[in-house]
Amino acid sequence: MRNLILLALCVSCLAQTPSKQRVYDLPLPRAAAGGEMLVARVTVGPLKAPQRIIVRTRSGEIAGTISPFGAQARQNSGVYTIPVPDSAIKDAHVRLLLQLDQKDAPPRAPTAEEVRDIRVEWIPVTAGRGSNTTPQQP
Repeated sequence: MRNLILLALCVSCLAQTPSKQRVYDLPLPRAAAGGEMLVARVTVGPLKAPQRIIVRTRSGEIAGTISPFGAQARQNSGVYTIPVPDSAIKDAHVRLLLQLDQKDAPPRAPTAEEVRDIRVEWIPVTAGRGSNTTPQQP
């Protein structure tokens, strides 16, 4: 009985712990054509100097990092392009996990103001550039 009570307390504590990542499940806009690679276009709001946004795939692999450089860049919103690896594509969807990191603070999920929009799109690539010119089939 005592173990059951301890287990219930642990589950309750976990339920109250804020998520360290924000999950985005995004449908592919269409099937890939030849010579294209998938990218995420991430629109971020102003970020403080030590802040950066880490973009990970469903497996935890880092796809990219958003860290505006310079005071002017940090005061305005911007759109950043992150290449999406083939491993992030499953059943015509992409799952991306975004996390805000900053010095001397635990990682946390970014707010709606920090990440204003995210979408995926296919862009053309030239031969020899990009690693995901054709998606893996499930």
